[in-house]
Amino acid sequence: MDDLFKPRRVAVPVHYSMINQFMYLWIRWNRPCDLRVQRSEKDAETVGICFNVENNDTVDMMRDVANVLRVDIYDLNG
Repeated sequence: MDDLFKPRRVAVPVHYSMINQFMYLWIRWNRPCDLRVQRSEKDAETVGICFNVENNDTVDMMRDVANVLRVDIYDLNG
């Protein structure tokens, strides 16, 4: 039963001006995961925020991010 929920690596592309909104939600959910922010190679105004989904709080934060910021979330595991 240990494999019911496997950790996933995801990326959220956002406009650089939305980083503060993302960080607000991350803090609101009590910083449930580590974040990595990376500039887009294709668009100077877009950054990718990457993190591992390893617990329920991160799942809830991810859902909140998608609903509040109206962004897409991409599964990097394939």
